[in-house]
Order: sequence, then C-alpha cells, then structure tokens
Amino acid sequence: MELQVMDNRLTAIVDLEVYPEPVLFKCLYWYTNNYEVEITKVSTVQLKCTIAPKEASATTDWDYVISRLRRDLVDFKLRQIVSDETKTIRELLIAKAFAYYDQEDLPASGVTDPVGFDPQSI
Repeated sequence: MELQVMDNRLTAIVDLEVYPEPVLFKCLYWYTNNYEVEITKVSTVQLKCTIAPKEASATTDWDYVISRLRRDLVDFKLRQIVSDETKTIRELLIAKAFAYYDQEDLPASGVTDPVGFDPQSI
C-alpha cells in the first residue's frame, strides 16, 4: 500500500489482491463521518483512495489516520476471512432454523439388543 499526504489529503494506492474492493469499502465507510472519501480505480489490480477532512480548514493528525487506516484494513480483511470460512455453517444454521419441522416417528417395536445387553440394568 502506497501512502502519501499532500495538500491536507491522504492518498492511498491499495493492491486489490491484498485488500479486495468489498474490504476496502467496508473499512472506509467508517471514515465518512469525519472525512470525504473517494475511491477510484487506477488499474485492474489497484484502487486509489483519497481521504480529506470535511472541513478544509481542519488540522488533521495524518500519522494517526495512517496508523488507524492500516489497523482497520487488517481488521476488515480478517473479518472477511472469518466470514468466508464460516459461510457454510451460517447457511446450515439458517436452513435448519427455517426448515419445516417434522416430528420423528418412534419405532413401533421395543428396543432389543441381539447380544443380550439390558440397558435398563444400569
């Protein structure tokens, strides 16, 4: 990731193989409360993110913003990895939760053991 601060703006060139587009959008969404965020495509493998304060006269601690951006990108990338790895489990739980419930029929005959073990004797 290439970072550059110029004219009270932070520009980050992000490699899409490291941080896919959904991860980048989820991460930068949280910056839109205090900053103007612009994401443009540089090439098929890179995006350019520009972050600027909403008020042009505001002073910004860019070292803090850069540190936070790096930490947040790792956080959202990890969230994406966990989400991808648990997708099947979540789908199974949802399918099970909304599945039609059909009560199992109990066997009509008694339970017996061919070797002579009597579970009632325990």
